[in-house]
Amino acid sequence: MMASSKLKKRLLFPIAALLIGSLPFLGLELVLRAFNIAAPETVVDRSFGFGQYQPLFVLNKDQTQFRTSQNKSLYFGTQRFTRKKRETEFRMFFLGGSTVRGRPFTVDTAFAKWVELELNARSRNDTTYQSINCGGLSYASYRLARINQEILQYDPNLVVLATGHNEFLEDRSFTAVKTNQADLTPVSSWRSVNWIRSLAGDDLESFKTTSEKPLPANVTARLDAESGYASYQWDPAWKQNVVAQYRESVAMIIRQCQTKNIPILLVCLGSNLRDCPPVKSEWPPTLSNTSRQKWLNLFDQATRHHDDPATALQFFQQCSAITDEHALLHYRMARCFEQLEQIQAARKHYLLAKDLDICPLRLTEQMDHIIRELADRFDVPLIAGRGALERASAHQIPGYEMYIDHVHPSIAGHQLIATAIVNQLIKSKLVTHQYEFLTPDYVHLYQTHLQERPPSYFSNGLRRVQWLENWARRDRLQQDLKPFDLRGRLAKADRLLGFSELDQVTIELTKALDQYPTAYAAIVELALQRRHQGDDFHANFILSWLATYRDPLEKPDSNQALGFSSY
Repeated sequence: MMASSKLKKRLLFPIAALLIGSLPFLGLELVLRAFNIAAPETVVDRSFGFGQYQPLFVLNKDQTQFRTSQNKSLYFGTQRFTRKKRETEFRMFFLGGSTVRGRPFTVDTAFAKWVELELNARSRNDTTYQSINCGGLSYASYRLARINQEILQYDPNLVVLATGHNEFLEDRSFTAVKTNQADLTPVSSWRSVNWIRSLAGDDLESFKTTSEKPLPANVTARLDAESGYASYQWDPAWKQNVVAQYRESVAMIIRQCQTKNIPILLVCLGSNLRDCPPVKSEWPPTLSNTSRQKWLNLFDQATRHHDDPATALQFFQQCSAITDEHALLHYRMARCFEQLEQIQAARKHYLLAKDLDICPLRLTEQMDHIIRELADRFDVPLIAGRGALERASAHQIPGYEMYIDHVHPSIAGHQLIATAIVNQLIKSKLVTHQYEFLTPDYVHLYQTHLQERPPSYFSNGLRRVQWLENWARRDRLQQDLKPFDLRGRLAKADRLLGFSELDQVTIELTKALDQYPTAYAAIVELALQRRHQGDDFHANFILSWLATYRDPLEKPDSNQALGFSSY
């Protein structure tokens, strides 16, 4: 008995100490619950949709309106829509990643917004169209499937899915234990835990930069970690598993919509081919050390002949004979072929450079084929967003003219995708009673909306792009981005115009005029394009600067060159 009594005391003491030690924590929990502080829906959701599922949208206090929950607004922005849909309302949900979100800007210039604006401007009856943007930063398709289940509860007239660029961002092991581990913990329901973890901020990039604690490793983008770049290695089996899950997830989303008889459109996304070197390149692990050294020697000789594309290409082709499974090799071969005006060969190698990237931040050609296959299999309309941007690019090789970075379209690119969606909606008779829209109508629509954006809107976009380029270690690729022709020089200027970096724009335009005899007419055409996109401010800036650059007698009449009579 004595021994038993002593044992009980030994056990009771640590239990009592544990209970006493937890009293402050429990007290804090009660206080937070009493004052409704740090509810799960009001703090940053670091699970990206995993764990105890928290809805994307929550009702306001009077239960009349849904809005993006505060914990997800960092990733999705803030959207609102009424709980009860009006009879004359056509409600559209746009589902995807940061491209749908409109990065590096906001939802205000994403293609979902342009679709809404165009449909309302063209409507001939009392129907009103509302786009609800469900583009989540870094959200892959398998996460979107859960979001789609939720939005189907909100009486949508249409779901638009555009996904594929985020599939390789996370370290997924495809084992049930790792994938579902987060689902087993209810920690996110504790107010005290949420309160301690929550950090203020209205911008994901600022949040990641200032946060002392990283997001959980199993749900954060691999490049967020200090060793993230190094973690991407040659692993074709893992990539195929990711691609397989992409196919399954997109098919699941389509079936979810068709089961509920909700129309769905798929958007085929593209990416920057010309002005985006691969993030990381490696040889296949089977390549011998002797072959690697020979390959490096040839690659170095090709690099020394960067001003002689024909000679450089010969050395690159000798590298390719040793192994052609190296992303940067194909990118540099593409640049050589383009300078030699062998456009089809250039496009082929740009695509190979994208697909062989060890750090694949762009949708692959295999995934492009999958989205087309699924559209055909399920009889779902496919929006050729990629094609629209390629047709607007010289030789159908898009660069900075259409993409601000590796995958995010420029505002003009979003406008083109939106028009393609509207045309498909009309063709499919999902929307009716639409006025015809002509070029002046588009220009007026774009001008009106863009003029409402504050100047900081564009500078904030630049800040986010700079963060993204640091995140993807783009600094090591700058040499490969040096413009080698007039198109490259003006594309760089055009990109800077999008951020309103006007001093840098004039530097690039001056270089263009000094280097290329045909630059003047091309710059005037750039201004005309800006005007067509509704960007009068920057169009006028270019023309005003151009008027002071040389003697007016050397220049054609700018009014005639710009075709002002058409307006």
